[in-house]
Amino acid sequence: MLAKPCELDLSELDRTLYVDGRYGRLELLVCSAGRPLAAVSLPCDRVVTADRLRREIAARIGWQLWEEVCAPKIGAFVPPEPGRRPAISVVVCTRDRPLSLETCLAHLSRLEYPAFEVVVVDNGSRRPEVRRIVAASGFRYVREDRVGLDWARNRGLEEARHDIIAYIDDDAFASPGWLGGLAEGFEDPAVAAVTGLVLPAELETEAQLLFEEYGGMGKGLVPRVFNRATMEARRLAAAHHCGLGTNMAFRREALERLGRFDTALDVGTPSFGAGDLDMFHRILVSGGAIAYNPAAWVRHRHRRDMAGLKRQIYSNGRAFGVYLIKIWRTRSMPRSALTRFAAGWAAGWLLARLFLRLRRKTRFPLGLIWAEIWGALHAPWAYRATYRRDQEVRAAWASEAAGAALS
Repeated sequence: MLAKPCELDLSELDRTLYVDGRYGRLELLVCSAGRPLAAVSLPCDRVVTADRLRREIAARIGWQLWEEVCAPKIGAFVPPEPGRRPAISVVVCTRDRPLSLETCLAHLSRLEYPAFEVVVVDNGSRRPEVRRIVAASGFRYVREDRVGLDWARNRGLEEARHDIIAYIDDDAFASPGWLGGLAEGFEDPAVAAVTGLVLPAELETEAQLLFEEYGGMGKGLVPRVFNRATMEARRLAAAHHCGLGTNMAFRREALERLGRFDTALDVGTPSFGAGDLDMFHRILVSGGAIAYNPAAWVRHRHRRDMAGLKRQIYSNGRAFGVYLIKIWRTRSMPRSALTRFAAGWAAGWLLARLFLRLRRKTRFPLGLIWAEIWGALHAPWAYRATYRRDQEVRAAWASEAAGAALS
């Protein structure tokens, strides 16, 4: 059953919604002044009346509605005044996806925030229209020819003018209040990074529906803070609970102190990912805190076809395996705790999904489950390949730079 993701503010509960007949369900993000309150899945036909909206939403989140109305009167959290909010540099890393990039930049142009810039890092695109799209947006264009997402992220850090650097993928669309939500997280000086909610931009295909059933990208609607002092040792490896690279921001000082992103990792390298998880993990083990604030929400366009979804699931398994091997080799946390975590991941996630599918307790296709397991089994090879490639890229770049200096 196809679903229509959309957001609805409390001030709009007198609206009647008209829904395309191909959708059988609305996935509503209920907000107040742009801040998410609850997610409501609502079966629907072509017309959803205002009366039904009010009844359905109140039945599901009546207490949250009460808190939202009463919170200003009982001393709840008050966002910082706009004039006190820090300036933010937004970095968009892109490669050969001009249509997605154009939509991403259009949403960034509508951000409601007093002081920000947008830097688009073109990571070796072969499509000439990328530069034209950035020029038309009025944002700043930078090219990084060393292919790899973490090379692009580090180049964005170098080019950024402000001390808070936010990253968003080129296939994600920011909500107007995105930067405001990130800024709230940085009100605590102990917070080194802030992440936010990632919702689907569309649920138009079976692949997109399956990805959401698989777990999607959402981390919930409850704000929380992760730090080493309050975490079990084995949970230091569970950096995926902190957020995603699709929607994350850092203090410049933290990134520089930790040596920036690991250029051997993430998209464009044999690792296939994990650059974001690696940075989250390093922040936690160094004593820094990571705040998750759902008020900083974006939408992401998931893979539309089954082949693309299968590649993504395979990449997830492979990247996560590489990430765990790096932790083992660098001894960034006790190996005994890492072993317990890795065993739990293998048994509680990979093998548990396989067992449920064989027992017909889930409709998630067996081929997709095997894809993640197969990716994880390839992780040892990928770890060696990705660090070997990184050394080669660095050597070639140093040689080219030395030649240019002599000429």
